[in-house]
Amino acid sequence: MLDILEIQGRIDGLTAPEIKRAFDLAVNEGHRRLVVDFIGVTYLSSAGLRIILETHKSLRTIGGELILLSIPQMVADVFRVSGMAPLLNIFSDLASLRRYLNESDESAAGTHVEQDGISFQMISRSVETGPLMLLGSPDKLTEAEYSSDDIVKVSQAELRFGTGISAIGDSFGDIRDLFGESVILNHHYFSLPAVRRPIVDYSYYSENLSRSISFMHGFSFRGDFSGILRFEASGKPLTIERLVMAAGNFATTPVYGIVFLALSGGILGMHLKRSPVMENRPARPGIMEPGNFHDWLSYPLEEEYIHKTIVATGIACKDVNQLKGKRRSFFPSGTGSHLHAAIFENGLWSNNPVEFENELERVVREFEVEKVVHLLPGSVLLNGFIGIINLQE
Repeated sequence: MLDILEIQGRIDGLTAPEIKRAFDLAVNEGHRRLVVDFIGVTYLSSAGLRIILETHKSLRTIGGELILLSIPQMVADVFRVSGMAPLLNIFSDLASLRRYLNESDESAAGTHVEQDGISFQMISRSVETGPLMLLGSPDKLTEAEYSSDDIVKVSQAELRFGTGISAIGDSFGDIRDLFGESVILNHHYFSLPAVRRPIVDYSYYSENLSRSISFMHGFSFRGDFSGILRFEASGKPLTIERLVMAAGNFATTPVYGIVFLALSGGILGMHLKRSPVMENRPARPGIMEPGNFHDWLSYPLEEEYIHKTIVATGIACKDVNQLKGKRRSFFPSGTGSHLHAAIFENGLWSNNPVEFENELERVVREFEVEKVVHLLPGSVLLNGFIGIINLQE
């Protein structure tokens, strides 16, 4: 089905802001090919030309396109005189547009597959497996019993993707009260300190600057993506739990790494309010107990951060009951996945799976980060990518 925006009447200084909002809404909902029907347009001013050019340029930078359909002659003359006509993708009628779209879709990257009622566009990559590194132990979290003896220090250079309760710094005394949810995205580090009014701390990675990360517990993995899936919601909401389960059908190992770049439809994410060190232990045992829970954990009652760019990573398991020993302890009770997410401002990124890794790096480096959370299974995503890395046993 082809989604077409129809414009009626004048596009001038009065109507241009409303039309621009309609364009932005469509793009923010994940449309990278924007088709605009001009058949009902009676006048186009310089203000209208400006929003057309701005939208055209924005979509081009992320591999998208603005398509103009059925332009009346008087409006076409404005495009011609302004010099914009050669820059724009213009079609005289719906039939010629459909021929163009069919040809474009035939040459698009990937194959279309369906899994668990979700339609994916998929490209296959490496068949190799990557290593999984477990850091520290989660066993002391619920009682807030961590001390300097429990800390594991790792260089950013060793961490490609991962999550944990950690902080940047070498001296335990300096960072003792800063440990909180963290996420490592292509070696770049983001953390939400467990303080009263937290602001995300981050450290971009370069070969010339690789900082030491101190973990209470966590994990990291690396390796080539075995597959990249492009998804888009249509009908039933796509929860993290549902997407992770569907992605598991494309993984070839029992435990697999997973990376999301997606547009949120409502995030459920929790984070620590206090660093779980021995000095902060509650008088009544157990930070998860009803009497302590509110003081220790920020837990949303409703979905937050709608229409934000989400980059999340973690590990998932096809059957957590088959796991033994230390690996099982890194999966929260009753779940088959453990993911953390960095929540960024909304922005434009390509929906071509071939561009996934480039866009992942660009988003992480260029978008403004707002929060880091432990991502709960009921969080909803509207569209985006899933990268899968098969992990060694």
